[in-house]
Amino acid sequence: MCDHLISAAKHRDHVTANQLKQKILNILTNKHGAWGAVSHSQLHDFWRLDYWEDDLRRRRRFVRNAFGSTHSDALLKAAVEYGTEEDVVKSKKTFRSQAVVNQNAETELMLEGDDDAVSLLQEKEIDNLAGPVVLSTPAQLIAPVVVAKGTLSITTTEIYFEVDEDDQAFKKIDPKVLAYTEGLHGKWMFSEIRAVFSRRYLLQNTALEVFMANRTSVMFNFPDQATVKKVVYSLPRVGVGTSYGLPQAR
Repeated sequence: MCDHLISAAKHRDHVTANQLKQKILNILTNKHGAWGAVSHSQLHDFWRLDYWEDDLRRRRRFVRNAFGSTHSDALLKAAVEYGTEEDVVKSKKTFRSQAVVNQNAETELMLEGDDDAVSLLQEKEIDNLAGPVVLSTPAQLIAPVVVAKGTLSITTTEIYFEVDEDDQAFKKIDPKVLAYTEGLHGKWMFSEIRAVFSRRYLLQNTALEVFMANRTSVMFNFPDQATVKKVVYSLPRVGVGTSYGLPQAR
């Protein structure tokens, strides 16, 4: 368990460092930055929906997408099938230039969210006294297009998730898809948790969704309902009932 927690902490530090470095590069090289150019920014700026949700759980905010693409490979395929020889040559040139851009972008990880997420990240790094492990159990991280097996560990103040990178199913996942997946080496403070809801996964009542203060959520699936109960009683007593005069409860 100690080896697991140490390796998990190293992975999280590496991911966090890459995220912060990429954010600094994005700030300095965008069209308003010290080393930015309008023409360069228009050529390489891509956007995607942020993980931030409003009160109705709608994702209504855009953030820059460092892994964005003009899908030149699809354009090349269409040119080969339906276009002229001149279109094919142009598409091949575009595909090669776009491949270089994507390769550079995929070597880094972009910090998701906005300044609120950054401030929460900084607060997490200030207090690293996690305390003893209260519960450790196999779990699956449920994310868009990705189901990743790993180990969920709960201390007296934090939740940790460490993906099993040796799992054969995980190795088959496209790295381009994993670039959009948060929480593979996750760490969440109890002070960030705002609500915990039971969920069904594959028609089984074996999942939990945890909502955070930064308007994001994370979902885990567990082996059975008994494990779900253990996890719930290891988490802080939070609930949405306080808005209606009801006590906080599990």
